[in-house]
Amino acid sequence: MNKITRVLLFKFVITLSFVAFSQNASLKGGSVKSTNYYEEIDFEFEKNKIVIPVEIEGKIYRFLLDTGAPNIISKEVFEAIQPKQLKVVSTSDANNKKENLDIVQLKSIKLGETEFVNQSALVFDLNGSSIFSCFGIDGFIGSNLLRKSIIQIDADKKILKLTNKSKRLQLNKKQASKLKLVGNQSSPYIWVGVKGKVSGRELVLVDTGMGKLYDISRDNYEVFSSESIFNEIGESNGASSVSLFGEVPSNNQIRVHLPKLIINDFEIQNCITHTTEDNNSKLGAELLNHGIMTIDFKNRRFYFSAKTPILDVSEPEIGFTRTIKNNKLVIGYVWDKELQKVINYGDEIVSYDGLQLTNENFCDFVIKELEYQSKNKLQIVIRKVNSEVQSVAIQKKELQTLLNDFKISLN
Repeated sequence: MNKITRVLLFKFVITLSFVAFSQNASLKGGSVKSTNYYEEIDFEFEKNKIVIPVEIEGKIYRFLLDTGAPNIISKEVFEAIQPKQLKVVSTSDANNKKENLDIVQLKSIKLGETEFVNQSALVFDLNGSSIFSCFGIDGFIGSNLLRKSIIQIDADKKILKLTNKSKRLQLNKKQASKLKLVGNQSSPYIWVGVKGKVSGRELVLVDTGMGKLYDISRDNYEVFSSESIFNEIGESNGASSVSLFGEVPSNNQIRVHLPKLIINDFEIQNCITHTTEDNNSKLGAELLNHGIMTIDFKNRRFYFSAKTPILDVSEPEIGFTRTIKNNKLVIGYVWDKELQKVINYGDEIVSYDGLQLTNENFCDFVIKELEYQSKNKLQIVIRKVNSEVQSVAIQKKELQTLLNDFKISLN
């Protein structure tokens, strides 16, 4: 079988999990006060989001651990601590919407007893976002703060280990690969294997702020599309995410089936994902459910100790995605051809399987695993753009049924 290695070149504009900004806006300032440190920090893990306690000026805040973003503090934290303002930068989100954001210098920020001094951070109104306000976070710990450290994430124990000495961790060289740090934020990238009827390689961002397992950028997918690696199992106009500066405009994306995703010596079978408008393909925090991840920024190494060497992640697929529009939960992409006849992007979701969606339980739908999500059959009620209310029966489909629908054979 021929092996195809695809070298996916970076563009000059580095896009982050949430933001991209001027290349002359440095986020590499600051240092770690300790010369020899080791911390074990308990964290919350809800809907594949890692929330850790962070101390600033004697007060404990809740920060999202997001290796795909820079340090960010909320406006409320900014007003409370009044940090030194370094400059204002023009910032673009994943949809190329632009705003001017302040870069400030945090005199001191502590993770456990380890103190980071003079760290750069962006200031943003996190509570102005319906998504971020649901998680109740005060900021992000990004890759620029971690660039001289090593972190190990154990989602089962909900413990984050932070150190600058790799010998303090139990690491297996056979489970390691090279780590590439990119841009003035030191974004962590690794090579992964992608395999269908032929094989390829892809450079992906390790993004602990993304809840999914794997996303492929549309640009990267176009490179692979002429090869028999990915299987197309749907196409739709719509949206499925909310970026830093608001709603994602409607666009066309493709749902794909990847027979094998290979991360170091860990093989994930039957991964279903869809293309995105982001410049980067990503590995997200769902991977943490399947093993222990170590990102060694200091020595440029990535480790993953999987629970099992091979994992089949196929499960019944619901046929559509959800997103936020006008502060309401709505239909995003509709992949299933039959469902495309009855639901569309922007249809408001009124109820799921008899559970009414209200302002009071909105955040439950956003951040919690609800009972209906494990069901193969459910009933949703939607409100169309013309205000017509309609009940729709949803039947999830097994992988083999999806492949048969698109006349795809894996042999």
